[in-house]
Amino acid sequence: MTNELSDKVTVVFASQTGNAESIARNICDEAIARNFSSKCMVADDLDKAALEAENVLIFVVSTTGDGDPPDNCIKFWRQLRKMKSDNILPHVQYAILGLGDTNYDNFCNTAKRLDRKFQEVGATPFYPRGLADDATGLEEIVDPWIEGLWDALAKVCSRGGQTDRVDEIANTMDSIKVESHGLTAAETEELQSGHKIMINEGALANLSQLTGLPRIPNSVCKIADSAKAEAVKTEHGIPGYIKVPGSVFTGKIKGARMLTSPDAIKRTIHLSVDISECSNELEYAAGDAFGIVCPNNELLVNGILQRLGVSEEESNQIVDIEPLTESTTLPTHLQGIQGATIADIFRYVTDLTSLPKKGFLRMLAEHTSDETEKKLLLLLSSKQGASDFNSLKEQMPTLLDILSTFPSCKPPLARLIENLPPHQPRYYSVSNSPLKHPKLLNFAFNIVKYSSPEPFNVPKVGVCTPWLDDLSGLVQTKEDNEIQPSMRASIPLFLKKSQTPFVLPSNTNTPIIMVGPGTGVAPFVGFCQHRDEQRKIKARMGTLGRNPSLDIENCFGEMWLFYGCRHKERDYLYRKELEDLKTRGVLKELVVCFSREAEDGEPKYVQDNLRKYGEEIYKLMAEKNAYFYLCGDAKNMAKGVNEALTDILCEYGGLAKMEAIGKLGEWTAEGRIFRDLWA
Repeated sequence: MTNELSDKVTVVFASQTGNAESIARNICDEAIARNFSSKCMVADDLDKAALEAENVLIFVVSTTGDGDPPDNCIKFWRQLRKMKSDNILPHVQYAILGLGDTNYDNFCNTAKRLDRKFQEVGATPFYPRGLADDATGLEEIVDPWIEGLWDALAKVCSRGGQTDRVDEIANTMDSIKVESHGLTAAETEELQSGHKIMINEGALANLSQLTGLPRIPNSVCKIADSAKAEAVKTEHGIPGYIKVPGSVFTGKIKGARMLTSPDAIKRTIHLSVDISECSNELEYAAGDAFGIVCPNNELLVNGILQRLGVSEEESNQIVDIEPLTESTTLPTHLQGIQGATIADIFRYVTDLTSLPKKGFLRMLAEHTSDETEKKLLLLLSSKQGASDFNSLKEQMPTLLDILSTFPSCKPPLARLIENLPPHQPRYYSVSNSPLKHPKLLNFAFNIVKYSSPEPFNVPKVGVCTPWLDDLSGLVQTKEDNEIQPSMRASIPLFLKKSQTPFVLPSNTNTPIIMVGPGTGVAPFVGFCQHRDEQRKIKARMGTLGRNPSLDIENCFGEMWLFYGCRHKERDYLYRKELEDLKTRGVLKELVVCFSREAEDGEPKYVQDNLRKYGEEIYKLMAEKNAYFYLCGDAKNMAKGVNEALTDILCEYGGLAKMEAIGKLGEWTAEGRIFRDLWA
């Protein structure tokens, strides 16, 4: 490591949903404002030669799946792993900000692994690692981490001789004086889907100053007339500039049926998608995840455009998204947008339902003419407004809700588009085997409808599932409902790549334990269906001895399924199929619990049944090298299952708690424990 100051700093991001990229670009912008020479780049663009030429690096990295690096970091991580010497990067000094979610076991795994690897190859951290938790709010760690970064950066990186421009404009960026003045009720126009947010307006009365305000995000894009005569669409019916981590295919909805009774708390649908037109290119396995490219709700899009004063003619105008200047870099999801309509950008490119970042609210304040509304937006983005921001988080507002709450806020379209996060595909698990249905792709989903918590009680709906429900005809029957070919709606979809594929072991002798409450059972229906087909193929091969049934059992490991739901008669998903698989011996054990019907002392959740069968679970894992699969909710269930496994190892393996946790880590590293979780 050299004692000389570097003449530049490079900010590198690895981002799956756009959060890490947005934070990295803001750090880069602020570094430039503080007179550091800085650039921002995606991790996969930092090859070995470029890495060896860098002296000071700041990484902002997220974690996806069960501890996997984001898609735009995989190439970078591969080349980093090839570096074996402990003296390859002795000149590099770095800082790492990790984004993660403590609902998942491998919290901030990408940041931790990157930190370890950089120290292994001789690099030196110049600032303590930050690990931000989305479960409690990223800003709780991100904001103070960035605030403390600048003094540390100044010790390793030189800057221009001018005074910090940040310091010069402190009053407009970091703090604002608040004058006491009366609050007046604003008349708002009723718009589709818009709900006024509840804000404690009286909080302004006792404040003399707001501090800790985020920087106003720099302008980076402009909307230009396009040379293209019509909007660019692909053969799949979606805009050609949509970026997804895989090749897009078109499936057609062949059939749909309800998996729950009308009186169930949640309505769950089984969808069967015909992929015959692309089955030769679309190779999948039971349990694989796939993404669906769905649009934002049309009423929400129209309401936002109406609120912004965009006419129907203007919303269908063909435009390009261009960098504001030659030196400006567009966010990844806005790059290459040509031949687009304004409406399609809001349908497919921008996220309209996620919680806004404080920097976004700060930007909105700059385009709000009413002084009270402006100060409320500034309050929400300040340190003094932390409790109000938490209240905003609980209300889960859409962009339209925010714009309806602040009617004098009129941001330019370009400012909105460049500051909204990228719209994300929605992911589902394949619930059938290609051995049985090679031309179909089946999956299950809950219709996402809920309300924000008390006292707000605002109805909310998901983005993708209501859309799928509409496309499948709002099915209300448990009977298979095959749709006529001419009436089948198309769905753009793609296979999701994973570092740890959630599929059956290649060795059919391997026993497997499956835990999947609710819709988490879907991939395991596919697992069992696949194993059933393999058993049939084995029986047809004609190589069995005098006792075919016994020979088949010897060729295939035990399959245990732990399933849970609320009510046996209301929401026992795939009940007929699962009980049939148990009867025919495909499933060795089908262990089911019903949380709303359990008597005192009876197993209520899947983790309770794991403990009940603890000795058998231990023998399968420790003595027969079984594979363990977990699918479902990361928030409560996954933690409960992990605790149950720890207890089982302690009770039946004689391990201390920390030894048991270590053993589970070993099995995960060996590729014997798989998790497909969602928060």
